Amino acid sequence: MHVGLSVAIAAAMVLSVEIDTAAAQSADERYVERMTADAVVAVDVFAGQNVSSRPQIVIDASTAMRIGDHWQLLLRPWLRQARPSSPTAAVPDVDIQLYQAGARYERPGRVSTRIDVGQIVSPVGLGLLDWRPNLNPTILPHLTYVVPMPVFDATVPRQVPVSQSYPLGGLVTVSSLKWDVRAALVNAAPTRGWALGAANNPRSTPVIEAGAGITPAIGLRLGVSMAHGKYATPEEAPRTPDGRMMTLVGGEGEFSFGYTKMSGEVVRTAFETSTGTAVAYEYFLQGTQTLTPRLFAAARYESSSAPPLNTGIVPGVRTHMNMFETTAGIRITRDVTIRTSFYTRHSYTAAAWDQQVGVSMVWARRWW
Repeated sequence: MHVGLSVAIAAAMVLSVEIDTAAAQSADERYVERMTADAVVAVDVFAGQNVSSRPQIVIDASTAMRIGDHWQLLLRPWLRQARPSSPTAAVPDVDIQLYQAGARYERPGRVSTRIDVGQIVSPVGLGLLDWRPNLNPTILPHLTYVVPMPVFDATVPRQVPVSQSYPLGGLVTVSSLKWDVRAALVNAAPTRGWALGAANNPRSTPVIEAGAGITPAIGLRLGVSMAHGKYATPEEAPRTPDGRMMTLVGGEGEFSFGYTKMSGEVVRTAFETSTGTAVAYEYFLQGTQTLTPRLFAAARYESSSAPPLNTGIVPGVRTHMNMFETTAGIRITRDVTIRTSFYTRHSYTAAAWDQQVGVSMVWARRWW
């Protein structure tokens, strides 16, 4: 599928939601009160070194339906017409995935409880909060979450330090005004992306994830996270009958004051390999400054450090991926935001930095 088809899909989704909304309102207003739906459509174009000038289109929609006291059903389809991987590559097909699909139980109070079951957002990785284009202060998402590291063990699939993942599982979150705790059992390690319908999903294996945070003052939150389980099953690592284990430990922080918001994280991931333990690192720091009710500026520095290839004979060297993006944005209307960015990147095995300039338009609408 090409760009035109993606736009047609977006238009069809919008028209369908409008028709359904009107019908529901005329039939029974109480039914509409049980539903909430929103859609985000983003188009971005970059020019410069080692990038195609063709646009990328993302459609990110979500729907929630209340089915009883404290209970909701969630659905979040996601479509992307990606830009080609290089200026001379063909336009890839449309990537269609289902990011969230499941049930949620919420009980408010001085100590609130939330339970998610089904296909959920991974509770590990602060960068996942920036994944929807309208919530992302820059144009590009956290690429260290999706770009695989170079091979550090030829007997297992390639990994990322921490992934943009939507696994199957269950998540329990308990929180108050001062603290929050979460624990999850999911079907894939947070170093491998998983989404329903994706062609490159890893084999399912149980993984434990957990995290906690404290809010010592208004606007300040500090948190930790961890995960432990198999990142490669016996079928994916045939030389290891029990598979390969990974352990992830991370720290995160958010600080808001006045018209400024800052956030960042540091993640250390240890992988069991055929020759010992390989350790990867990922971190980012980003800030957003609101200048006027319509104007804002943002910047993000992001880096990952990949373990060296170790064959047991000749030790390799660590490789790094570093990225910096600075963005200026304007809210044209309540629904439409335009951003422009300067972006520079040094990939794991590249000899030099790439310099690029991009522009994006994001349309976001909550229907009801």
